[in-house]
Parts: sequence; structure tokens; C-alpha cells
Amino acid sequence: MNLRKTHLWVSLIVGVLVWGAYFLHFAQMMWRGEQGGLAWWFLAALAVTVLSETVATGFIAWLFRRRGRTLEEGPTLYAALQASHVALMILISLILLLAAGLAFAGLFGWSFNLASSRTQVLLANLLLGAVVVAELSRAAFTLALLPRR
Repeated sequence: MNLRKTHLWVSLIVGVLVWGAYFLHFAQMMWRGEQGGLAWWFLAALAVTVLSETVATGFIAWLFRRRGRTLEEGPTLYAALQASHVALMILISLILLLAAGLAFAGLFGWSFNLASSRTQVLLANLLLGAVVVAELSRAAFTLALLPRR
């Protein structure tokens, strides 16, 4: 397995574990009606993600430094571009779905009280969720589309 595939696997596994734990904690806090400290949880999840991916990918690259094979750039680059396009479409769709939900609610006069900190935290985490889903799908689609060897 080359470094690109290794990094994608590390990114996918770390992303699912770290962001899955974060969103589980977020859902539990929202269920209990709490929201204090979520900014710190977010920053911690972000730091753990970046640090874990950096250390794991660096360690694996160091371990396999002599056995490194390169894939042809054409098929590899093509897979990455296709996966990035799919991820972008997923991100755009999720954001448009959120905007449509807010607009639809406005048709019926429903107010989400955007001045309340609870609503702001909820919307921020919905947007964060859209970014996380898009990034994890990019890594997964790239892995699926990479040429087999």
C-alpha cells in the first residue's frame, strides 16, 4: 500500500472514530438540554484528528520508506478528482438541504430563535456535520476508485 492509500485509510478511520465520538457527545448534550463546553469539545476533536492523522501517517511512512511504490499519477489523480467532485456535490446538497429546511420553516412562520445560543450551537454542528460527511465520503470514494494492484 502506498502512502496516499495509507493516508486515506488513516483519515477515514480517525475521522469516523473522532467525529463519531464528538457527535455522540453532542447529541447527548442536546438531549439533556446542555451546551456548555461544546466549543472546547470541538477544538479537542479537531486537535486529536490533526495530531492522530499526522502521527499515524508519518509513522507508517517511516516504517515503509524503503518499500514505497508509486502508483501512476494518471489513474490516481483521476480517482482523487472524481472523489473530490462527489464530496463537493454532497457538501453542496447538505448545505442546500439545511437552507431549504430553514426557508420551509419560514413559510409556516416557525422561528428557530437564531439569537439563542442553543440554536446557534445546533446550526454550527449541522454545518460541521456536513463538512465531516463530505470529507469522509471524499476519502472513502478515493479509496474505492483507486486502481487495484
